[in-house]
Amino acid sequence: MKEVRQEILRRWNSLVMERDPYLHQWIEISKFLRPANGKFLNPTTQNEAKTRWNNIYDNTALRASDILAKGLMSGMTDPSQQWFFLTTGSPDLDESVQVRRWLSDVSQILYMTYAKTNLYQALHHAWLEAGLFGILAIIIEEDEEKGFNCIPLTAGEYCISCDSKGTPDTIYREFSLSLRQIVQKFGEDALPYSLYQTYQGGQKDKLYTIIHAIEPREKRDTRSKSNKDMPWRSVYLLKDAGDDQKPILRESGYRMFPAVVGRWGAISTETYSCESPGMVVLGDVKQLQHEQKQKGNAIDYMVNPPIGLPSEAKDSDIDMDPGGQSFINGATGRKPAEQLWNVAINLNDLRQDTLEVQNRIRAGFNVDMFLMLSNQSALNQMTATAVAELHEEKLLMLGPVLSRFNNEVLRPLIDRTFNILNEEGLIPPAPEEIQGTDLNVEYTSILSRSQKEVQSRTDQQAIQEALQIAQYQPDFLDNFDLDKYAQIVSDKRGVSPEILRSSDEVAAIRQQRAQQQQQAQQQQQMAQSADMLSKLGKVPAGPETLAGQAVQGMQDMAVEGMQ
Repeated sequence: MKEVRQEILRRWNSLVMERDPYLHQWIEISKFLRPANGKFLNPTTQNEAKTRWNNIYDNTALRASDILAKGLMSGMTDPSQQWFFLTTGSPDLDESVQVRRWLSDVSQILYMTYAKTNLYQALHHAWLEAGLFGILAIIIEEDEEKGFNCIPLTAGEYCISCDSKGTPDTIYREFSLSLRQIVQKFGEDALPYSLYQTYQGGQKDKLYTIIHAIEPREKRDTRSKSNKDMPWRSVYLLKDAGDDQKPILRESGYRMFPAVVGRWGAISTETYSCESPGMVVLGDVKQLQHEQKQKGNAIDYMVNPPIGLPSEAKDSDIDMDPGGQSFINGATGRKPAEQLWNVAINLNDLRQDTLEVQNRIRAGFNVDMFLMLSNQSALNQMTATAVAELHEEKLLMLGPVLSRFNNEVLRPLIDRTFNILNEEGLIPPAPEEIQGTDLNVEYTSILSRSQKEVQSRTDQQAIQEALQIAQYQPDFLDNFDLDKYAQIVSDKRGVSPEILRSSDEVAAIRQQRAQQQQQAQQQQQMAQSADMLSKLGKVPAGPETLAGQAVQGMQDMAVEGMQ
């Protein structure tokens, strides 16, 4: 165990060194944009952001980051809407009634569990972190009462590492717990002797720094079911306390990586994100805070400028209030009091420059995209085509980021929570035909549907043009598979699979309809034949006459129609 402790501490120091180039910029973002996010001092320091709020003179960036986080929350993981559904990835399997019912039941179980846990609160915090620092992290732990519990992390309190494919697979976290909380989580037996004495002495609220390391286990017995042989190793230790007998607090493991780590934009060789809205607008925010402070100083100089008084007025009572009266001796030919310098600033020009900086900050956080549909008065004056093109332009700017979040955040989150619930026996057994099949996730959130709508707009325009041409050339529609088009449109618009009929069901309905139409035509032909026979009853109808031959032909047709 002592070797494990030394190994964890060595790697923690190594990961901190790898993170250091990003730390200064994160501190600046926290200082000027949102002091409540980020933890960069000693983990035992409480209320770290309390005094940093004094640096905020303009809250434009604060409000813009809020809008971005809420926009991602409602656009990707809205708790009030279905933002994903499960599929097998095989159209043939997905058309099975039993498979569709099972997939729908599992999705509902996940949604209900998400609603009763702190998942959505953690996601909102995570989207805010990603917009500011370009990285987010949530640790999802098993919980006996609710199924699982989410621990949202903030920049500065953790380090990550990636595998050879650039996928995060390691996370080290530094945080603080009181001695009482340590005993609640790990038990008295886990305490080093010195801390045990402190606890018995009644100092239960003293804070201690803890490191939690989660990383792939390099050596393990794959046949063992012990948590110390699971694919991922989990180690808790006291950073500045521990003895040879109890060097760590706990060692266990996970069957899969329990953390969800997402990055705004990271190139293949970078562990952390090199870009985020917070990074992009940091210079503008600094300029804005400086301008607002200087504007306040300028207004102070204009309203309450420094004045010069005769030296003999040094000990006199000076009334500086509006309408106040003071009695001083002034030099001959000189005003008793005069303004030392005149601050003449054009506040309108300053307001215009400030507004331009504020707009750049809002644009950096994509505020215009998330609030685009809220301005109904402006949209009412635009054509539907103009609105669609504007929507498409904004979505294309955010498309790569949304795709990365789907792959790095939402898919691992669904996989992790599904596996936890499955291990707890809350997921019903899968139908036999999909046993061992990997499930796919289809995203149906507002932003996902909007992206797919942009992609399918070309298909929709082509079908509309084809329908117009078909009015003059009906066989022109033979070039298009409208059934396939219906499936694609339903998928891109997030239509629930439960309300869609399978190909077999559609074929059966069409066959039944064709039979009914054929029977109706036959009945109509029989009625026409009977009518004609009644009219020909008075005409000589022997086999030697044309009329007789016509009557015999219609009788034969009627008999065939009844067969």
